[in-house]
Amino acid sequence: MKKQEFLERIESEGLNIGEYIIKLDRISDAPLVLGCAYNQGVWKVYETRERGGHSIIKKIDSEEDAFDYFYKVVLSQHNRFNN
Repeated sequence: MKKQEFLERIESEGLNIGEYIIKLDRISDAPLVLGCAYNQGVWKVYETRERGGHSIIKKIDSEEDAFDYFYKVVLSQHNRFNN
C-alpha cells in the first residue's frame, strides 16, 4: 500500500499503539516513535525507545512494500498493547 492508503487504514481501524507515535515525514530521534520514512534512496522502517535515538528495523526499496511491512509493525504493537 502507499503512504496515503496506510494512513487511511490505520485511522479506519482505530489502531491503538499506546504511548508510541507514528512519524512518516523523516527519521526522528524523539522517544517512542514508530516510523517509515524515505531516506537516502530507500524507505526505512524504524523505531525509537523511551530515551530516544532510532534503530532501523528494515530498509525497503519500494513505497508499497515499505508501508505493507510498516503496517505489520504497527499492528503488532497494537496487539501487544491491547492484549
